[in-house]
Amino acid sequence: MSILLDAGPSLNFLAVDQQNILIQVAASQSLQLAAPARVDGEIIGMSFNERFKTTNVRRVWTTLKTSGRVAILPDELTTREFTAAVTRISGMPARDRVRTKKSLGEIMVLAHASVYVQQGHDVFVLIDDRDGRQRASREARWLGERGHKNRLDLWSTRRVLQEAGRNQGWITGELTWEQVYDQMTAYDDGLIPRSQWRPRR
Repeated sequence: MSILLDAGPSLNFLAVDQQNILIQVAASQSLQLAAPARVDGEIIGMSFNERFKTTNVRRVWTTLKTSGRVAILPDELTTREFTAAVTRISGMPARDRVRTKKSLGEIMVLAHASVYVQQGHDVFVLIDDRDGRQRASREARWLGERGHKNRLDLWSTRRVLQEAGRNQGWITGELTWEQVYDQMTAYDDGLIPRSQWRPRR
């Protein structure tokens, strides 16, 4: 069905000109890249930030949208299922929560994802923020407890890069996935430097 993108990971890939990885990971599983309108606004807004203004973020993101590579999903509280999902995921009434902009993009990502799962689709969400990932895990459990068989699958920048490293041609510029990750840490304080990774058991 879809890979729903949060603003942080999207900015990471766009800032280092590795949007082809997102395109390829979606194409490999016949998925559509998508982002809520709130995330679209966050990406455009951040493109003027000092950290990103010398990158190609705004131009490439606009191209991805106009070419149909990324679909923008409306965020209006027009259905009961979507409104209930925003309320449940955020922990407060949806009409109050949408007035607070902090973390709103990831809440919208997860609300759309939850509705898709309830409609019978598998959905993948790309979120790095720890609070967002915790919300995603809680919502996935909620869906499972209510008998929904389809998945809300949580991905991270690291996971997507590792997958790209296993597929020739996904990463541009003859770089390794580790080198791309290291480049991304200059744009995202939330990405842990590889030197601080804990060994996997």
